[in-house]
Amino acid sequence: MDVVFMFPGQSSRYPGMLGKMCALRAENRAIVERASRLLDWDLERHFAGEQPFHRNVDVQVGVFLTSHLFLETLQAAGVTAEISLGLSLGEYNHLVHIGALSFEDALLTVRARGEAYDAGPRGMMASVQPLDLATVEAVIAEVREQGVVEVSNYNSPTQHVLSGEHAAVEAAIRVLEEEHYVQTVVIERQVPMHSSLFRNVAVAFRRYLNNLNFTTPSRPYLPNRIGEFVARPSRETFVQTLAEHVHTPVLWRRSVEAVVARFPDAVFVEVGPLAVLHNLLSRRWCKRPKFFTDGAGDLSEHLAALATRLHAGPIGARKEVSCTTP
Repeated sequence: MDVVFMFPGQSSRYPGMLGKMCALRAENRAIVERASRLLDWDLERHFAGEQPFHRNVDVQVGVFLTSHLFLETLQAAGVTAEISLGLSLGEYNHLVHIGALSFEDALLTVRARGEAYDAGPRGMMASVQPLDLATVEAVIAEVREQGVVEVSNYNSPTQHVLSGEHAAVEAAIRVLEEEHYVQTVVIERQVPMHSSLFRNVAVAFRRYLNNLNFTTPSRPYLPNRIGEFVARPSRETFVQTLAEHVHTPVLWRRSVEAVVARFPDAVFVEVGPLAVLHNLLSRRWCKRPKFFTDGAGDLSEHLAALATRLHAGPIGARKEVSCTTP
């Protein structure tokens, strides 16, 4: 079997998640202390506060670092993967895992990304499910006179995210709920990520990316800006995809399907807080075994059980090798 690590985006967060990982292993706390020195920011104290995610930079640093601690904890238990991918912010964890960026450079970059987002235009984002893409696009066309609203995430055949100006996204939500009876959840009330509104943010952030020390990865590169594996990525490839990623849609569905097409024995493991990506992989769409690292109970026991299961060998029937449209 091929273990595939999935790193989540910034919606995968909750108060106390960083402290939980620090309490799990002394090595995790040491990583947080090293990160605090690098950023000149008492991270454990900040994320133990009452409003740990007040700014977007707080969200990005907190989620990236927590996901990295889950990765370190898994690898310490002997669970490794040669394939990975990350949704939106999670792509920076993917870059660290494949060896394209050092942990230190990725952490500094995530902070710069968050600061650029905080300086960008205001807007909102909302997830929509279960509904097919054609219907979502028809609703967008219907409310477009209210302002900018776009599909920012193509997450699964029936789950999409809208991003844009407040009035336009709110108008789309009303139509979706009143006429199509679907579930909408506002996942961001400040920044319209992955929309054309963030084009100037991408320009500013690219100046930071131009100074980064990218290295040749030792594992496959799968940017969800493109949704397919990139052979022999150059430094220019990384800068281009990460800059465009700021103001163009996340092609998560296409990325997952690219993994299954190349690795039919894929076993997906979400590495990070919550289980958002795990839950997206419905059996009606992607028929592969799936696991997640976070847990509401004893986290040490949960991770130990997960490591034992993954060490045990092949999981799932060989016939379940495809992602299909319901």
